[in-house]
Amino acid sequence: MALSKRLLALYEMVEKGSVAADIGCDHAQLSIALVENGICPHVYACDLREQPLARAKEAIQAAGLSDRITACLRNGIENLERDVSTVIIAGMGVETILTILSSQPEQLQANRRFIIQANLHVDKLRHWISENHFTIEKEVLVEEDHFYEIVCFSCRCHDSYSEQEQLFGAVMPKDALFERCWQQRRDKLEAILKQLPPQHIKRNELEQRKEMIERQLCDK
Repeated sequence: MALSKRLLALYEMVEKGSVAADIGCDHAQLSIALVENGICPHVYACDLREQPLARAKEAIQAAGLSDRITACLRNGIENLERDVSTVIIAGMGVETILTILSSQPEQLQANRRFIIQANLHVDKLRHWISENHFTIEKEVLVEEDHFYEIVCFSCRCHDSYSEQEQLFGAVMPKDALFERCWQQRRDKLEAILKQLPPQHIKRNELEQRKEMIERQLCDK
């Protein structure tokens, strides 16, 4: 089964030879691809709910990979196996992702990479990374229905990121899709501002955000 653009981008961020934990694995498509194509010797396909995990188990068995993909009923990154070097969390809201990461600080180990795709408000994820002095290793944009931002970070120590880097990314501005993505977001913001009353409580914040976007686009 061919991966979607979003899943393919996640797949391509995983380092060859790493053992991965796919948190919220859904139908285990990504887990299966990582093992079938020799990227990972072993993957832990994890989900909080029994029904999605049962579907994942069926797909894993159908692919003949039950010996190399372990289906785990798991709450986030709780009790991760010691050999896990890559953690993938994708397709969730940013608040859910931040709760998962923050609730298990002992799992945020220096030898682990975290590949994260939040559906919206990725600047909140980067703010959390910055506050924890972690290191953004890679970032990529994917266009599939709308633009997805995928951020890979490690727990290596790093200086705090600027407000601009938190909003636009530490390396994301180099992405080929960056300009089109942020032009589209600016246009949506302009449309919202046209409909917003002058004294609206959010107006000042949104105008400042629009100015930041325009400055960033001018710098490209």
